[in-house]
Amino acid sequence: MKPKDAKLINIIGAILWIFIFPIITPYDLIKKYPYILLGYIYPLIIIGLNYILIGNYEVLSDDEVDFKDENTLELINILNNKAIQISTAIFALGIISKEVFKTDFHKEIIIFMIYALIFGVGIIIPIYFVSNFKNKEKANDINILLARVRNISLSYAVGFMICAFLIALQRIYNTR
Repeated sequence: MKPKDAKLINIIGAILWIFIFPIITPYDLIKKYPYILLGYIYPLIIIGLNYILIGNYEVLSDDEVDFKDENTLELINILNNKAIQISTAIFALGIISKEVFKTDFHKEIIIFMIYALIFGVGIIIPIYFVSNFKNKEKANDINILLARVRNISLSYAVGFMICAFLIALQRIYNTR
């Protein structure tokens, strides 16, 4: 993949996040829990770092270290495991919040829990890597694109997870 294409994918991911978050996040929650804006900024930082860390040299996809036959399955497992880790953390928060806090609080964080699951497990796990192409270079190019999309989606999921955690923290400190 050309470096400019890889960087463009990150730019598109950041722009989408800038619009997605405010559209699907209730403004009342942002007003009530302003710290959740850190969950809005976090994916932008991660996507920005990904952008910066993309080299300037064009490398054939066959030469990409992550997409060597022996590394592709490992990369898939890493992304899937990260999505599952987000899910586990979100479910743990859900269980704790239901036991510790009132029902209204549980309703406030459930929206972020659902978003984290949609962008984490819901998008990352079903996107499989492409295989069985005659043109291995083309298959690798598509896989690199899918890996970048999955990484951006994972950044979104972490952002929503952070929002849920920050609501819990702000609620804990406000009850003291």
